[in-house]
Amino acid sequence: MHRRHFIRTALMAGVISSRRMWPGASTGRPLLIDADTANEIDDLYAIVWTLLQPDADVIGLSSAQWNHRLSPPDTVRQSQRLNEDLLHLLGRRDIPHPLGAEMIMGKPWGGDEPRDSPAAQLMIRAARRMPPGEKLVIASLGAVTNVASALKLAPDLIPRVSCYILSGRYFADRGVWDKDEFNLRNDLNAANYLFNTEGLELHVMPVNILYDFTFRLDEVMERLAGQGGVWEYLATRWLTHSPSSETWIMWDLALMMALFRPEWASQRRVPTPPENVRREVHVYTDVDEAAMRAGWWETVERAQAAAR
Repeated sequence: MHRRHFIRTALMAGVISSRRMWPGASTGRPLLIDADTANEIDDLYAIVWTLLQPDADVIGLSSAQWNHRLSPPDTVRQSQRLNEDLLHLLGRRDIPHPLGAEMIMGKPWGGDEPRDSPAAQLMIRAARRMPPGEKLVIASLGAVTNVASALKLAPDLIPRVSCYILSGRYFADRGVWDKDEFNLRNDLNAANYLFNTEGLELHVMPVNILYDFTFRLDEVMERLAGQGGVWEYLATRWLTHSPSSETWIMWDLALMMALFRPEWASQRRVPTPPENVRREVHVYTDVDEAAMRAGWWETVERAQAAAR
């Protein structure tokens, strides 16, 4: 279905609004989400769940690149379009949604030259507005090009931000890192920059602890398809992106849930990879898949009930 026609149809079928469901100002910390939304499926679910949390103070949703040899040439713009669709369907176009950088930080052979972009500039402005002693939370659901570039462009941000990233693998039983992972490989230079930045509060969600956090296509279709608005959009995204996948690992949703519901995940401080500057970062070592799965459907049910 043509994108514009789908949006019109979804809106006519019944758009939901997070403001109608949970009125009043948020009590949470300011959060900026940076997402490679068009790359897969789970980014969309993570964004929707977060925007529907009553304690979420989302001050920005930026688009991230997923540029590689097999990708289309405009990955960040594709992510941008989906971000705009989600904000439209949720009635949250008031949230700034800047475009990120299309190219990696530095060069293919290394380096840390930043990629300036509207996304990086929003991060800089937002972090500098934080009151003394408080930090802006930046959650990166894809390659960390935008946040690393923002920190390189404005080093005064380092004590003003908390970075949460879905990146790499970490084997807690052996204390071993593995950087052979999609998000990290899509900008190794930027990931290394974050690991090497002393004084930066960095929380890493490694993908190898998430293999059991899956959703089933049949349940998603049963509970979301035909519900109109953003729910129809989420169901359609699965069918158009990966119609043959009966299950899907909800990578990005896990990161956002761990951020907002820390009791659903375990993390510890560990040394950085041996090739990086020696310092400690926070790494998630386990998640409660059952609690996260139930938490998603509870949010869906509350939102659907509020929209009736």
